[in-house]
Amino acid sequence: MKIQTDTLSSWADAHVFYGMYEYNIGEKKAKITKEEYEWRNEFLTGTPNGSLLLKNSFFDDLRTKDRVYLAHVTPNFHNIRENHILYPSAGCLVGSIYCTPLSKIDGKLRMHNLGEFIFNREMPLFAKFTDKERREPLEILVFEVELPETSKNNLVGVDYLRLGDIHFNTHKDLEYLLSPDERFELQEICVNRIRRAFNYLCTCNRICHSNTKMDDVEFLKMFIEAINSLPILGYFYFEALAEYIMLYQDNEEARKFSSLGEYYSPSYKEMVFYLCPHLSKNFSLREFKPTLEEVAGYINKKGIINNFDRNKMLRYLAKRLAFLTNARLFSRDAKLMNWECLRWDFEELSREMKPLLGHLIHRELRTFGRYPYFYFYYDQYKALEIWNYWNHMNIAIPFNGIIPKGEVGINPAHPNLCYRTYSTKVIRENGYMYLDLKKELELEIVPKLVDPKFISMRNKYEDNRKPNWIS
Repeated sequence: MKIQTDTLSSWADAHVFYGMYEYNIGEKKAKITKEEYEWRNEFLTGTPNGSLLLKNSFFDDLRTKDRVYLAHVTPNFHNIRENHILYPSAGCLVGSIYCTPLSKIDGKLRMHNLGEFIFNREMPLFAKFTDKERREPLEILVFEVELPETSKNNLVGVDYLRLGDIHFNTHKDLEYLLSPDERFELQEICVNRIRRAFNYLCTCNRICHSNTKMDDVEFLKMFIEAINSLPILGYFYFEALAEYIMLYQDNEEARKFSSLGEYYSPSYKEMVFYLCPHLSKNFSLREFKPTLEEVAGYINKKGIINNFDRNKMLRYLAKRLAFLTNARLFSRDAKLMNWECLRWDFEELSREMKPLLGHLIHRELRTFGRYPYFYFYYDQYKALEIWNYWNHMNIAIPFNGIIPKGEVGINPAHPNLCYRTYSTKVIRENGYMYLDLKKELELEIVPKLVDPKFISMRNKYEDNRKPNWIS
């Protein structure tokens, strides 16, 4: 029973509970926990779009509707229709059917701006890097999902940046799939990565626990350099920039969708492909490391934020990335470390930086020796655990908990999941994209992860093989 309780507790730590987002946690909590809530208060009260964190169209549907409508973009409609089966995928939602919300207005289903971008821009970009004979036209499936009473107002989202402990524990449970030599080699790789990023990690630890001050630009340059050693920092960089843009953007398009209860996603999505065009081939954020000048120049040039203040953005990014590093990569009870006396040993580092080691292992194993052949089961193992947690919490519709930007999913293992699936026709009207339901499909959502080679949003193993675009 203790193991089960610990597993559920670990998964709870990887989720954001938006129903309690504003709760005052008191003064006796750890410093990093208090800082978490200070950031939340800053988002809600000190940014132009902070109110959308809690008052958005998707949350309104989860609070009040008996059923929700979700859109799933796929280039593999032929196989889905032929086999009558749809599998969930791993990624930021761990084990979900990746969807975006639909708003039902006067009997019509309007696409969320993120879903529209994925259909019109992102998936066609990925298609350019596939064999022409393998390409199929994009289709959009609509799921009409009945919300059980127990799942209403269940505003709980998973934050993949918090999965470090989970990754570490999963590896420890499955480590004997590797030989002793392979285990030693993997540990040495991770230790050496941390050693190379020593200066950055030491600085973050001192910023948090001894109020060390550092110039914002110098800190951010150190951060970007550290991405080469700690790939997870590329994901932090992307999420912090996306967060900043969504919270502060105030151009016409952003205001239009804000009035509809949506964060406007194309602004930060286009930035990624403009500054890092190679990511349209393989959306691996470990390679996301644009310079500060490139980021500031893009935001200013595109008019994303009126009266854009470069220094204000740099101050935000420096503070936010230092916080995320301390909160997501160091162990929960971390204090000011005596770095001079630190033993460069895997076991020692696992006591101080267990989440960081978990993230490093998670990405290293994708290309490590024989392990890519096992990697599917590594992801499936985590999927089973999160499905168990979601069912424990009556979560039918999980979502990306970093910020409610429109990345939502379907829990494929929910015991009371009732849904209908439809093929659709795209209709464009008044500058928006709507879906007309064409035909109900016989389709079953199966609680088993899709094989990684059929994932279109990224090349799962991040190697040099020819990318597979089917999903």
